[in-house]
Amino acid sequence: MTNKYPLNTRQVCFFIIAFLPITKIFSLPSLIANISREDMWLSILISLVLDFITLIPIIIACKNARKGFIELLEDTVGKKISKLILFLYLIYFIFKAIIPINEQKDYVDYTLYTLRPSYAYFLPFFVLAFYICFKRLQVLGRISDILWIVSINGLITLFVLSISNADFSAILPIGASGISKILSGTYNALSWFGDSVFIMFFIGEFKFEKRSTIKILLSFLLGALFVLLFMIIFYSIFTSIAFRQRFALTEISKYTTVISNLGRFDYIGIIMVLFSNVFALCLPMYFCSKIIDHLFNIKKQWISPTISVCIQLIIMLTLSEYFVSVQNFIINYVGVYFIFLANVLPIIISLLSLKEKTYEIEKG
Repeated sequence: MTNKYPLNTRQVCFFIIAFLPITKIFSLPSLIANISREDMWLSILISLVLDFITLIPIIIACKNARKGFIELLEDTVGKKISKLILFLYLIYFIFKAIIPINEQKDYVDYTLYTLRPSYAYFLPFFVLAFYICFKRLQVLGRISDILWIVSINGLITLFVLSISNADFSAILPIGASGISKILSGTYNALSWFGDSVFIMFFIGEFKFEKRSTIKILLSFLLGALFVLLFMIIFYSIFTSIAFRQRFALTEISKYTTVISNLGRFDYIGIIMVLFSNVFALCLPMYFCSKIIDHLFNIKKQWISPTISVCIQLIIMLTLSEYFVSVQNFIINYVGVYFIFLANVLPIIISLLSLKEKTYEIEKG
């Protein structure tokens, strides 16, 4: 493998900060509030801890790898099993993209264009997604270099405008909903989490430098803190009616005094979050296209992005009227698949790759 890497540690850290928290602040808060109510933040905390635990062996694999993830997978389990695993991840990324893309479409249609919602407002997103999928891995690093500051400023703007309306005693007493409700909320949130998988596909794609481990982990913790704070503030504002606020992003800050006097000043933060989220929604399709390239040995660069993007476009156009049913199916029945592909299997693959490296050293 050459010493020229498509990414560096800084870009991986910015990638985590820019994209991983953003997709979790649209319809997820109201969904979890309907299940675990004042303990919704505990449900989210468990999900974040699971992803953090998964990230640790992945970082160890990044530190020791001298090959890309797919090459490492082939060396560890063989080409046939590696293709089966990659096919499972292809299905995983297809499912992972469905809910965020469709909730973003609904947000644009019913929040920003309330009078005449139309598919035409959202179709340009798929043009951008095709362009992103068409590019090499370097493009994610360059976008991350810019958008991390956009995401942070957008979230901080919403926090500053919202916190004065929050009654933090609303989340007390802690654990009042019971462990079953808390775990049920965690299970229902699985399709929005599992983001450590993205970092697993970065194995061997960036030079692991001194203190890279602590930088990546701190970046994840910063993103996790933003998500957790958003959930706490959201429930502290709406309390028992939180489950009715479908799009938390718009609702969380609109009752502040500054907005009453100056107008929807919070749209500055909302637009920044939406801008970053447009690119975050492209990530599952991007990795889908790369997996399709490898599985079917496609030479023409435009074919796999077309397939990846068209799958989501067709799902949106044909199943839009049944989106609630589709979402319920993914949440209720695909959760086990999500946790196996996003948490269990990455840990196993990372540990196996570490064992393979130890064997090579001993053999050498």
